Amino acid sequence: MSVPTIEQIRTRAHQLWETAGRPAGHEDAFWYEAERELRQSDGTNNPEEKADTFLE
Repeated sequence: MSVPTIEQIRTRAHQLWETAGRPAGHEDAFWYEAERELRQSDGTNNPEEKADTFLE
């Protein structure tokens, strides 16, 4: 399990937010989902492949 930086989490959360259609009021959910994804990533996975995870 890797420890993501704040900037990595911010970038991934923004990607998730955009993919979800930029909804207002769910910032925490996108942040925690991004952090979860990045912590589970071993660095070889492409986060774009997980873009639908939050939407399911």
